[in-house]
Amino acid sequence: MVQNTTYSFSPASSLLALPLEDLDRREARYQPLSLSGRAKAALADAEPALQAAERLLQTLTEQDSIGQAFDRVRKNPVFTGKMRPSEAKNLLLDGDDFIEGACRKLATWRKTMQRLADGEGIVTVQNKEHIASDAPLALAIAGNVNVGGHLSIVQLALAELIKINASNAAGYRLMVAEIRRCATVLGDCEYAASIHTLVH
Repeated sequence: MVQNTTYSFSPASSLLALPLEDLDRREARYQPLSLSGRAKAALADAEPALQAAERLLQTLTEQDSIGQAFDRVRKNPVFTGKMRPSEAKNLLLDGDDFIEGACRKLATWRKTMQRLADGEGIVTVQNKEHIASDAPLALAIAGNVNVGGHLSIVQLALAELIKINASNAAGYRLMVAEIRRCATVLGDCEYAASIHTLVH
């Protein structure tokens, strides 16, 4: 059996130790950039959140009750009834390894943004850039919208872990706060870059 690992706040590694940029300011900073420039800026700004989320998800795999926690979320109609149709909700309801799926989502988002930062799929017409809808990258972008959605469900599972394993409640609450910050940063980067709106 995997033993529970106690989580503790570390200023050196926690995303909570970093200031949160105002969304309007981030958007104003991204919008004048070229498409590849937006992707580079979003990827650079998102990297601390991506790394923090991956670290937190790895810690969750070391909790012996994590499967039970996700099962409680899956079987709770109050939770699932409020979830919008999404890839994250489908993954939860299918009963697959949710943490593995969340890690895969983060990795593919990072790879997609890197491809765009490298200039793949970008077309310029009359000095305006867009991503060709028939380009392979367009499909990847469509599949990676709402990268933070998986982390929102992880927050619900953490709330269940607090009920299951009260001895680690303080550590789990810190994880909830940090996962929430990860989702906020990733969502803000995605919204400010508005990459998906330029696929046509």
